[in-house]
Amino acid sequence: MEKILNTLIWAGIIQGFLLSMLYIFTKKHSSLSNKLLGLFLLAFVFEAFTIVPLQNISGYSTNGYFTLPEVKLFFPILFLHYILEKLGQTKKYWAYLKIHYFLAFAILGLTIFNVLFYAGDGRTIYQLLDFQTIEIVFMVMQYYSFFLTIAAIGISINETLRYTRLVQTTYSDLDMLQIRWLWQFIFGVIPIVLVWGMELFRIALGGKGPSEFVSIIWFLIVIFIYFLSFKAYQQKNLLERTPLPSRKSQEKKFINENTPIKDYSELSTQLKTFMLSTKFYLNHDLTVYDLSKAINVSPRLISDCINRNFGSNFTEWINNFRVDDALIKLKESRYDHLSIEGIGLDSGFKSRSAMYAAFKKKTGQSPGYYRQE
Repeated sequence: MEKILNTLIWAGIIQGFLLSMLYIFTKKHSSLSNKLLGLFLLAFVFEAFTIVPLQNISGYSTNGYFTLPEVKLFFPILFLHYILEKLGQTKKYWAYLKIHYFLAFAILGLTIFNVLFYAGDGRTIYQLLDFQTIEIVFMVMQYYSFFLTIAAIGISINETLRYTRLVQTTYSDLDMLQIRWLWQFIFGVIPIVLVWGMELFRIALGGKGPSEFVSIIWFLIVIFIYFLSFKAYQQKNLLERTPLPSRKSQEKKFINENTPIKDYSELSTQLKTFMLSTKFYLNHDLTVYDLSKAINVSPRLISDCINRNFGSNFTEWINNFRVDDALIKLKESRYDHLSIEGIGLDSGFKSRSAMYAAFKKKTGQSPGYYRQE
């Protein structure tokens, strides 16, 4: 059984190397985020060499600390950098990323120094430093990498939630909220981290040598490589369009930004009347700032009003108008020449998936259900 498990693990690691090369050098889906994803998988491949049952290479010992590339610090930083790049938030955390890239390369440099020192002098760092010092440095790196990974997961969850709130209050494109793949990618790392934590806890209690936790970790990594990384590789960055002006700078343009709640009733009537009379929702790329400019009302007040008086967010509210518009067209014979997707585009939906998601949320049915009536 152990041989079968090891075979599967190594097959997955080889697959991980091939996928990492695809992600880094692809032309079809070329992007910085996919290159980061490729480097993230490549770090797993390098880490796998630390469990290779090989004692030495041409006299160079490979079974000690820092004798092979130590890349654990790259796991959390490449993972976080990839998520931030997808969310368009890299600049916000760039100082944090830069510091930890430096630390990761410094740890990697220990192995490079060790190899060069051996090649030039025939000795290794074990002749320069005592074993206990080297072991302490190694274990500090292990625990720091672990807690840094937890922090990276926390930041990723927070920024993904922030992105969701931003889209719901600003954009009308439902496709921007189809980020199940991103949540799967983030939460797919958590089981690996949990088992890693168990292994570190075992070591802290005095455990020596390899344990069953190591095999479980690599089995989970293989699952991650096969199923979650490839799905993430196919996705575009979530905020590829030109960034919107900050909400704070927009609010300064409106003297009525502190309108009391009692005025929201009048504003809600104004919003609904304007939307129905102008069919402003037919704009595929409509944002709350476009609506704000059209009616000369603060974006914050529009969002607050929609939330309080209509019980929904901006994205849902706009797409409800589009669903109502599409329902009329689906039932009228003069639109029979249009496909369901054509009616969706004609009703303001930017894509087929956005139309189906909006219909499912509001009616519980697909658009095709209503065309059959």
